[in-house]
Amino acid sequence: MHPATGSAGVLHLENGQQVPFSRLLVAVGRAPRTTDIGLAAAGVEVDDRGFVVADDLLRTTNPRIWAAGDLTGHPQYTHTAAVHASLAAANAILGVRRKVDLTAVPRVTFTDPEVAAVGLQTDRIPAGLRTIDWPHAHVDRAVAEGAFGGFTRLVVDKRGHVLGATVVGPRAGETLGELALAITRGLTTRDLAGVTHAYPTYNDGVWSAAISDVQSQLERPAIQRVLGALARGRTWWVSRDA
Repeated sequence: MHPATGSAGVLHLENGQQVPFSRLLVAVGRAPRTTDIGLAAAGVEVDDRGFVVADDLLRTTNPRIWAAGDLTGHPQYTHTAAVHASLAAANAILGVRRKVDLTAVPRVTFTDPEVAAVGLQTDRIPAGLRTIDWPHAHVDRAVAEGAFGGFTRLVVDKRGHVLGATVVGPRAGETLGELALAITRGLTTRDLAGVTHAYPTYNDGVWSAAISDVQSQLERPAIQRVLGALARGRTWWVSRDA
């Protein structure tokens, strides 16, 4: 028992914050079981960690053997393995050349609240990008359920293309589908803002963040001048027909 906090111990974070805990669960990861199954005899190479060496098409060093799932060394998620299975089967059986795309793999930690992310990390962004934050204290569904401690954060480029996102809150993982699609298809905050979202839902955080970004773009001096000219032209046209 820690004498100062009355807890089992205190976790010291990199930023200097100290978090008391009663129990600490440490995840050390998983290793592939690829030894002693004859891969070398089949001409299938593995790396120094035991993962099967596969190219972007999931083809191994034996061109007649394909790999899918955790043993490829790609993110070890069930949804990644499912996509791998479809991709590897299509490439092997149909002869198509679909490549693995890891730019928008959803990542969810099923804690309370859930922590979900996709695309670029939102805490360390490259130069030239920016983040948009929307606290769930302004999401009506979260307020109604008293769970407004979360947030939605988007990473976008200068043109508003969504490149990454983090969502913290109830059912955060269920919000990632739209964001993964946005990243994969090169959609912008203007695209997200222009789609009607169900209300009230936790997904409203994404929509509100997108709308706030579009509004900030409309407030730029150059855009304001264009909008002002259009408004004056429309006023003149209407008054002309009066």
